[in-house]
Amino acid sequence: MTIPVRADVVVIGGGPSGSTAATMLASKGYEVALLDRQTHPRATVGESLLPQAWRFFDLLGVTDTITDAGFVVKSGGTVIWNDEINQIAFRDFGYTRPGLHVERDRFDWLLLDHARRQNVQVFEQVAVRNVDLDAPTGPRVRYSGADTGTGEIRCRFVVDASGQAAVLSRQMGTRVIDEDFRFVAMWGYFDDSRYVAGDGCAYPFERLREIPPTTLVTSLGDWGWSWHIPQRDTTSVGLILPLEQFKAAKVAGDRLEQYFLDTCTRTPYLGRLLEQARYRQGSLGVIRDYSYVPTRLTGPGYFIVGDAAAFVDPIFSLGVVLGMYSGHAAAWAIDRSLRQPENTEHNQGIYAQQFRGRYEVARAMALPGRDAGDTSLQRARRFMGFQPSREQELTYTAALLTTRARNFQAVADLDDAAVARWNKSRKLDAIRF
Repeated sequence: MTIPVRADVVVIGGGPSGSTAATMLASKGYEVALLDRQTHPRATVGESLLPQAWRFFDLLGVTDTITDAGFVVKSGGTVIWNDEINQIAFRDFGYTRPGLHVERDRFDWLLLDHARRQNVQVFEQVAVRNVDLDAPTGPRVRYSGADTGTGEIRCRFVVDASGQAAVLSRQMGTRVIDEDFRFVAMWGYFDDSRYVAGDGCAYPFERLREIPPTTLVTSLGDWGWSWHIPQRDTTSVGLILPLEQFKAAKVAGDRLEQYFLDTCTRTPYLGRLLEQARYRQGSLGVIRDYSYVPTRLTGPGYFIVGDAAAFVDPIFSLGVVLGMYSGHAAAWAIDRSLRQPENTEHNQGIYAQQFRGRYEVARAMALPGRDAGDTSLQRARRFMGFQPSREQELTYTAALLTTRARNFQAVADLDDAAVARWNKSRKLDAIRF
């Protein structure tokens, strides 16, 4: 296809939030062009999905596709924090459909391909250079591509779903690093790792389909942590380390990989799961200062969604669900604004309020040992009232499994009796190998 010179909406980025927004808008009859600087399938991290994701699969009409893809079903989570072991089972909160462990290259491609089949005009290997938001006739998205050359698309709205690239926020200078989350993330992949199931036992990788795994989270020192996520053919293992701790280790270049492997090996329980596993050489990924806060989410002619808007510590696997939620909410606001332009500012305000509420809940859950601030806590508390009761229960219980729960208990305003009533985790003496 030839990139059009006009469209109703241009979406920047083909991850879950961009595909969600594009599909929802195209299903309502709008002309949507989606530009992605990469080619799908493409590797990315963030493989653990909560059961809430099924709601968005249903809305997009992609549920059967996701089901047929054969991703690994996960039954819940196992959290080992300061030598205390707790497990959560999703079924205890009334969920009838499971969480998933997905290969993000495959998962993201399925969502993008579905968007294409819903009449979204998808163009890959096309990078957005900048967006003119001051044009009198609406935004102008300027792009360049190896095959397309340079050009621009005039549109009525732009949805920035460009992830960590944060095209619009970087252009406008509105992206601010969250000083309370100065961490380094390191991750790699292992073959034939054992895993922890919902019964508290460790099983060999070949029993993955027979006995569903949990997502394993293990504390590293005061605020760091590790993840262990079994997938169909391999296991994703990651470390989240405070920036100062990482700097103190003075590792760089070729030593990074060995530092990663050594840290995995000496981490209790994680090291035992990896005893017989084989590390995939060259699979190491590293990123620092990956958490940032949103100063502007909307403006004349634009919405910012998903990781392009904000990102917090991924300890509770909220990223994909928050991304799809924001893509859906932005599509809702754009549809209403295109039909009644006089209400655009009001619709953008609703979107921003809802996104900030969800973001502040996630931030309060994950904030390591610092006060979230009265304004942030008020936003989070207000949003919690919008969540279905089972999501509230799961959120409360998950937040209580680490030492980072102080802010969230202020959000939930729980006394000891309420904590006991909401907490549906199961305590274990040890993981059985």
